[in-house]
Amino acid sequence: MTLVALASSAFFVALSFGLLLKYRQISLKVNASTDLGRDLWEALEQRLKKQDERILDVMGRFEVIQSRLSVEVLPVPVIPPPTPKSAVADKISRPVTPVTEEHVTPTTQTSQITLDETEVSVIKLLGAKPRSSVEIKELIGKSREHAARLMKALYDSGLVSRDTSKKPFVYQLTEAGRGYLSAT
Repeated sequence: MTLVALASSAFFVALSFGLLLKYRQISLKVNASTDLGRDLWEALEQRLKKQDERILDVMGRFEVIQSRLSVEVLPVPVIPPPTPKSAVADKISRPVTPVTEEHVTPTTQTSQITLDETEVSVIKLLGAKPRSSVEIKELIGKSREHAARLMKALYDSGLVSRDTSKKPFVYQLTEAGRGYLSAT
């Protein structure tokens, strides 16, 4: 009986040793494949970062080209005649009242304003209903930055007003904008 117990103990020791060797081989393969996977993932991330940089570079170049094209389309600004010195002194002596959104009035006349195609399409879109800057961006198919510059120019010209109580701003036509829309 001791011989049988000794033989079975030896069998189980050999079996345990064999399983332990097999486990070590498998764990080495898993570690190697994990390291390989990690290396592949890092290489993929590096490539994606380079692609992102290239995309941003191309987008920047495209914005520059767009801005150059829109500069060529803009009209030459009309310079008002010089004011007499007495009018300047009168303006200086008057008290200055703070300007709020409600008090802004367009300083340019609609007959002097020349708009490019995109600006005219925005005026027409706003003629239908007030729209947010995000809606305008999507409808004209331009970047967020381009749409923001466009809306600022229209706001500065007095053709549109903006509701700053909401984010993103909601733009609508002013009386000057409606006059320009009816004139076109």
